[in-house]
Amino acid sequence: MSMQNTALTATAFRIETSRLLMRCWSPADARLLRACLDDNDQHLRPWIPFMKDEPRNLEQTAEWLRSIRSGFDLRQNYRYAVFDKRGENLLGENMLLGRVGKGAFEIGYWTDRHAAGKGFASEATCALIRVAFEIERADRLEIHCEPENAPSAAIPRKLGFTHDATLPRRASNSEGKICDLMIWSLFKEDYPATPAAKTSYQAFDCLGDPIT
Repeated sequence: MSMQNTALTATAFRIETSRLLMRCWSPADARLLRACLDDNDQHLRPWIPFMKDEPRNLEQTAEWLRSIRSGFDLRQNYRYAVFDKRGENLLGENMLLGRVGKGAFEIGYWTDRHAAGKGFASEATCALIRVAFEIERADRLEIHCEPENAPSAAIPRKLGFTHDATLPRRASNSEGKICDLMIWSLFKEDYPATPAAKTSYQAFDCLGDPIT
């Protein structure tokens, strides 16, 4: 990577793994996302907080994606649409959220019900772990989930995160119900020993040039 690259061009706008293509959202994805969320409403609503605002109409979805893209360009939250390798089928979303303190990101994810159980969320999360530590130079990553969300909790457990605590009545779900919250952490010094460090990936900047 050229030393002349700015912080923006050094940002991973597109990420590729062995099975996945991940890229930042665009408002042009509104129809695609709208169809996916409508089809996954019952699958996602118990666990994904943003489902409290669903169902949005198409125009609201486009405006939401404009806001998501703005946060991406401002380096506040990196939210990626996750596709199959050809970029044809939307499989879900993985994200690095900058709401857990300086030098840290919270990793979030959801998976289309038709793609669940195939390891896509784990594969995408491994790629984001590498991006966070190797490109964004993070010191700490966290994953938050409800204890009852076993598939979500399985990912940090499998990828070498430490279960710091389960905090009682510390979050609310999409229906406004107060729930417990599991906190998982991974620090940069522990990252080399995790499965993510061995995951093959490529990251590309906004010009389409490789970062890694």
